[in-house]
Amino acid sequence: MHLAIDIGNTVLKFALFDGEQITDKGSGIEALSVLVARDSVRITRAIMASVADSVAAITLLRKFNIPLTILSHQTKLPIRNLYQTPETLGSDRLTLAVAADRIFQGSPALVIGAGTCITYNFIDQSAFIGGAISPGITMRFQALNHYTARLPYIDWTAYQDSDYDTFIGANSKDSILSGVLNGVLQEIDGTIEQYRLRYSGLRIAVTGGDMGFLVKNLKNDIFARPDMVLEGLNFILLHDA
Repeated sequence: MHLAIDIGNTVLKFALFDGEQITDKGSGIEALSVLVARDSVRITRAIMASVADSVAAITLLRKFNIPLTILSHQTKLPIRNLYQTPETLGSDRLTLAVAADRIFQGSPALVIGAGTCITYNFIDQSAFIGGAISPGITMRFQALNHYTARLPYIDWTAYQDSDYDTFIGANSKDSILSGVLNGVLQEIDGTIEQYRLRYSGLRIAVTGGDMGFLVKNLKNDIFARPDMVLEGLNFILLHDA
């Protein structure tokens, strides 16, 4: 069995795979510790993608002598990486590309990672080409509060899994909500349309913590895949088996 670990800017996520099937998953170092202690005998290999502190997870796996691959630009991949600065490419973006190539069978694909940042990741002919990075939804609310003297921070938790239909804000709170949420939706829909104009047969997927809001509110039909980073990590191990 393979253990995949994704340590992002906000949360640690993990999944246990039997082949390509997820048999268990969770989040947080405490939950990971419980799983590793319980299943260490069955875990043959582990792989980790990290953009944050990974010391605790590495120490845990070493304690149970589980072979660990830490993803980097030098890791052997089932796709080509055509990014001009591969050493600066986020490991999460790379694993999304691997997953998209496997899931969409080499078709041109745009994978949107909706987390701390919003990443656009384009894959074509089994190669990661590039994309874009913009501030995530929560980061935009935080920036408005931080870089102004009087605008409040708006907690948008109540809107994360709902249809959002307010366009004209009649007060400061609703104006901020409209600006950020409608701005994000217009940005993503516009980006998708630009890719579609250039690449016929484009497949589109979205993943990440803010995936639910986007799926409910984007005009474009998109493929929701909540565990896509973890799946990509597992595909890397399967390829290198």
